Amino acid sequence: MVLVFNEALIVRSSTKILFFKQVKDIETGEEFWEQYHDINVRGFIFYIKGNIRIQVTTDQMIYFYLIDRDTLMPKLENVMYNFMGCN
Repeated sequence: MVLVFNEALIVRSSTKILFFKQVKDIETGEEFWEQYHDINVRGFIFYIKGNIRIQVTTDQMIYFYLIDRDTLMPKLENVMYNFMGCN
């Protein structure tokens, strides 16, 4: 689980990578986490604080995503084969 830009929470579940952002309820004033996107891959998340990229490592592939600072949406930048079997 990583927090990107202090706004987006990226979580690994058993089958997906889930993206959450905090939303404020206008009526009650309470804040809660709302899922706004998911990626259908099963893998590990790597992120270095201050970076605009996340890396998702699966058994066969390594995916590099750019996170847009304004929309918090991930954009697939690059994919490479995980020939070393890194996890």
